[in-house]
Amino acid sequence: MKKTFITFLSVAVLLTVFCGKVVSQQKDKDDDDSYSWNGNPPGTWDAVIKDGEVNIQFYGKHWSNGRNFTETELGALPKDKIGEFSLTRESGKITFKGVFQDHFGHGTYKCEENESFKSFLQQKGYKDLDKDDLMLSVFFTDINKAYFDFMKKNGYAEISDSDFKDLATHGMNHKLMEDYFSLFKEENYGHQKLERIIDLRDHGVTPKYISSIHQLGYKGFSLDRAEDLRDHGVTADYISSIKNMGYPDLTLEKAQDLRDHGVTLNYINSLKQMGYNDVNLDRAQDLRDHGVTAEFISGMQKLGYKNISLEKAESLRDHGVNPEFIRGINDLGFKDISLDKAEELRDHGVTASFIKKMRGKGIKVQTLDDFIKIRDTGFGND
Repeated sequence: MKKTFITFLSVAVLLTVFCGKVVSQQKDKDDDDSYSWNGNPPGTWDAVIKDGEVNIQFYGKHWSNGRNFTETELGALPKDKIGEFSLTRESGKITFKGVFQDHFGHGTYKCEENESFKSFLQQKGYKDLDKDDLMLSVFFTDINKAYFDFMKKNGYAEISDSDFKDLATHGMNHKLMEDYFSLFKEENYGHQKLERIIDLRDHGVTPKYISSIHQLGYKGFSLDRAEDLRDHGVTADYISSIKNMGYPDLTLEKAQDLRDHGVTLNYINSLKQMGYNDVNLDRAQDLRDHGVTAEFISGMQKLGYKNISLEKAESLRDHGVNPEFIRGINDLGFKDISLDKAEELRDHGVTASFIKKMRGKGIKVQTLDDFIKIRDTGFGND
């Protein structure tokens, strides 16, 4: 409790000392949408250190952005005492002021762009560098003069203004682009347009993702296929979990189909833990489509229906019978009704609310069959 108090206190002191005041993250009515990162009041940051990497979340005037840096490139970090550290790149410099405690850090930062590098970009024809914090994205992506040489070497001598902005804002740094180029060469994907590479990145189709699928033995699929798989949530971990259940010949098409239907390792295991051991992939998919889950079966068992087959559970689901429906009927004095009777009631529209309504009208009948007959006559439909 004491450490938490100290942390919050240090934040308050730091913001007061370094900023003078806390800059609101909400846009004022009279604010201009354009916002240069150079020479503006400090923003705030918080960070987490893990496995030699520092994830820093930056908070600006109208935005927030998280990036990873190595501890090495940030240098000595202030621990348990407010201090400064900085990161310098060809595009500019960010100076941080703050403190780290137990792998967590917080404070303020201020950015200073390199006017010479900015002029270099302008001479290459890139516009609107002061809009939408583009220069900050250039800094984060670490776009420098060598970056353009690297791109030219790989067949991208001319990078349009639009592509340049996308490369910067999507974090397409040297290492990531190098990984993509290596992938395209190794897998014979050929030369891809920059907009296509950025589109792959947007969909989460990274070289690492494709490599992880390859390592499971799936080769020769197109980039479009990789994008489709990613969009449907098919990952190497998902495929492995299904294959390890005894389906070594799982195809990518079947994996995607299963994922679309919500069939996961946890789903199948949850049924097996309840004693349903003969559930293959097709059966699991069918049950999932009908809404049969371990939670549903458990709810029915708690009402006394202990030995429900999966076929009966599927039938109940199809007829709209769930624990809430049966509980509502039970609460009106009709105990120990059979599951077949519950389905019949649901099929005829005899619900707890219908029974209450009839009783409210003064209709006195003794059995559920009597309520079914009343319902079938159309009485009470008004």
